[in-house]
Amino acid sequence: FPVTICQRCGEVLKPGKEVWLELSTTDGNYYKIDSLTERSIPEGHISQGAFPFGATCAKKQLEETETMIFKKGLK
Repeated sequence: FPVTICQRCGEVLKPGKEVWLELSTTDGNYYKIDSLTERSIPEGHISQGAFPFGATCAKKQLEETETMIFKKGLK
């Protein structure tokens, strides 16, 4: 059966436990999504698609996105 790997740390994820984040090719940041059918990246950004993360890695990745947005003065 297919194995899902965390995009950040490379750990094998348990089925159903992955957190999906959407990658913006416009700014290179990941954004939280609530479902695989809803866009979550900012308006005008181009999506690279959704990628799997473990819960801890997803939290860290989203914190990095928030930091980058804050540093760029977008928030």
